[in-house]
Amino acid sequence: MMQLKKTALLLTLFFGVLTTAYAKDTKKEEVVIEDPALYEDQMLNLDPLEPLNRGIFAVNTFLDGLFIRPMAYAYEDLVADVIKDRISNVLSNLEAPITFVNDLLQGEGTQAMNTFMRFVINSTFGLLGFFDPASEIGLDLKENDFGTTMRRWGIGAGPYVILPLFGPSSFRDVAGDVAFYFTDPYYVHARIHKKRLLTYSRLGAKGLTTRHKLLDITDEMDKTADPYAQYRILYMQNRKIIDAIESSAVPDDIIDVSEKTPSDANHK
Repeated sequence: MMQLKKTALLLTLFFGVLTTAYAKDTKKEEVVIEDPALYEDQMLNLDPLEPLNRGIFAVNTFLDGLFIRPMAYAYEDLVADVIKDRISNVLSNLEAPITFVNDLLQGEGTQAMNTFMRFVINSTFGLLGFFDPASEIGLDLKENDFGTTMRRWGIGAGPYVILPLFGPSSFRDVAGDVAFYFTDPYYVHARIHKKRLLTYSRLGAKGLTTRHKLLDITDEMDKTADPYAQYRILYMQNRKIIDAIESSAVPDDIIDVSEKTPSDANHK
């Protein structure tokens, strides 16, 4: 029985870390299928580890198709939308303490207060985050993380990298994710009290909801001739757009897949 429980926990952890990879800075309305050749020169600098990354991507994709994607579709078909919303609300509320810390580290006092009030209201009146009364009174959610904080501190993103199980990231975002894990109160509590089930449950739930939300995106991307290149463009595009929005300026090297055309590239 103990061995069965351990196996279930490991599968949950695997599910969480693999599917969370697809969430990084990805929004459905921003998906644009493009010819990767248009961005070949940019990618030489952004993705110097491409041969290694492609190998890891192939393994991750195989595992996703074997386990994760079918589970995400089962979640879509079997779980009521209202339950999906409640689960997403709880997960979002759990991330509020670290969002608050990053708001402060970035000198965003007003936003930090907004995040703090959201957490207090949703944790009490919202029944531990199952409901979101804070949004109803104008305290809207604004996500933040250590990767954004490091960018605002002037730390470069570094090369694009595909991590085993974790998927697309950058050196800066990897450091941010590590910082998140070791400072998040929920995970700290789970480690101190050796409650691995808490850790695995949250990772699994986060992975499941993330993979479910991205089913349409990944299905579309996987139909292309070079899914790896499409995922790379999407990741880099969205991270740079988010950075530009945060700084109220568009960086010179932003990958603008929404406007560039083959004729544009040929006239350079």
